[in-house]
Amino acid sequence: MHLLRLLASCRDLLRTGTLTIDVGADRESLLAVKRGEVPWAEVERRMARLADEADEAATRSPLPPEPDLARVEDFLIRTRRASALQPHTDDQLVQRLVSDGRVGKGRI
Repeated sequence: MHLLRLLASCRDLLRTGTLTIDVGADRESLLAVKRGEVPWAEVERRMARLADEADEAATRSPLPPEPDLARVEDFLIRTRRASALQPHTDDQLVQRLVSDGRVGKGRI
């Protein structure tokens, strides 16, 4: 089920240039696969079809041929920095353990 969903997302991303997470009308057929209601031969047929459609979409994709590495790096740095600055529910506990000397001295 997950591979079918990922292949469909890949095909659609290559076709449109937009990543769509919602499976929409395919939800029930994917759940049927998950429940084991679809014969394996049919699942393999769907996987092969989606892979072929993704390969075909790659030949005409609106995506650039190479990623903008500087833009990706900037995004990752900003995201990591924002995440590191967010308060976490365990921050007070960690600070208390560090200040009590219980961390790094073989006690924890």
